Amino acid sequence: MGNVLGSPKGTALEPRLEPDPIIPEPYLSPGNRTLGFLFDDHQKAYPINWSWDMGIPDKHIDETWVTIMLGSGLRLDGAGGKTPYVTLWDDEGKRVGQHWPADDAQLWNNDKLSDKTFKIQHAHARDKMVTAKYVMISLFDGDGLCLSAVQVSNGLESTTWYGDMGQYCGMQWYLSERKLGHDLPAPKCVWLATDLGYSSSLHWHVPDVYGTKSKLAGYLMDQQKYMCHSTPRFAEWRGLTADGIIPFFRPVLQYEVDAETGLPGRDKTPEDAVDKIQWNKNANRFPSPHFGRSLPSTTQNETQTSSSRKRGFNPNTGHLIITEQEGHEASLVCNSTTSYGWDVVSLRERKYCDMTVRKLYHLCDSGRQENCFDVDKEKLVGKGGINARGEVSLLGVPEKRYTSRTHWKDGV
Repeated sequence: MGNVLGSPKGTALEPRLEPDPIIPEPYLSPGNRTLGFLFDDHQKAYPINWSWDMGIPDKHIDETWVTIMLGSGLRLDGAGGKTPYVTLWDDEGKRVGQHWPADDAQLWNNDKLSDKTFKIQHAHARDKMVTAKYVMISLFDGDGLCLSAVQVSNGLESTTWYGDMGQYCGMQWYLSERKLGHDLPAPKCVWLATDLGYSSSLHWHVPDVYGTKSKLAGYLMDQQKYMCHSTPRFAEWRGLTADGIIPFFRPVLQYEVDAETGLPGRDKTPEDAVDKIQWNKNANRFPSPHFGRSLPSTTQNETQTSSSRKRGFNPNTGHLIITEQEGHEASLVCNSTTSYGWDVVSLRERKYCDMTVRKLYHLCDSGRQENCFDVDKEKLVGKGGINARGEVSLLGVPEKRYTSRTHWKDGV
């Protein structure tokens, strides 16, 4: 991968190149000051209250704090990857401010969200107290990042976007160990990467990620249409630079007021948000409308090397995840056409997913000793089972040798 694009000195606080000493913090400091939404087992949006209160100013201020929560990683206490760029606009499409990271700035994959809160000055805005309405996260170099959540606040308005929305709308995704709190779920995470043809940027319209009863009722009339076929509302991009210009709503969307919260509810005219044209998602700077056949996106097979093709949908075939958590069913990633991640064993579901080929197997037990995955031996067992000497009969697929493993336990 190439070097990070040249950039002016950032106006936001830069994270240190090395992680801070571990200072005890509440587990993700869960609060309830933002109302967003996740998706249930039936892919239906439902509201969730959560916030990281240290990332919310005590009053309305002249900057925007953006807190990024990472999801999956080989080790959740290691480096997630390069720090991404963050770009903000107001509802008129005027740039508010940007975070330009140092070339060697790393986003550490741990629960310490204070290392991942970027305080972005409103350097581009005439009105310094403006509230950002569009947010774009961009990655141009380094290892891929899997985003679980992004909290945005200027003290006046606070929202959280979750990776579930990206997964629902077709982004590459994976499970994440990182829960929002002890009794709260773990959002799915979506990949930003500079290779493999995956998305390098994503953006969303801030007022549209409120999980109010009225707004979700509007979405549920046709979730795919009103969430995913509205490019200004949410979109992934495969090459849009940090100085690129996203599509904006013209005119500015109007919302009903949610009766329970006073926050933005459903669109007054829902069809105004739906795309009337197709956008070139491969654009670098200015996405242009495309009339006629959709422009094809770069596919994984076109950009993969020979070795990466052997990995299939798995970034590291030598790593195994064993999870006890609810919502981490192996069948979720195996049955998805957009999942990308490591082989996984779900002890709760009693199944194993070979992510190289997205093939699902039962776990071996006293009642099933053939054509299954043996957790203790970390091997697929074929029709002959395991003989008296403990030798495994393979299924006729390449044998995997796991050199590392992660155990995601239930609870905190």
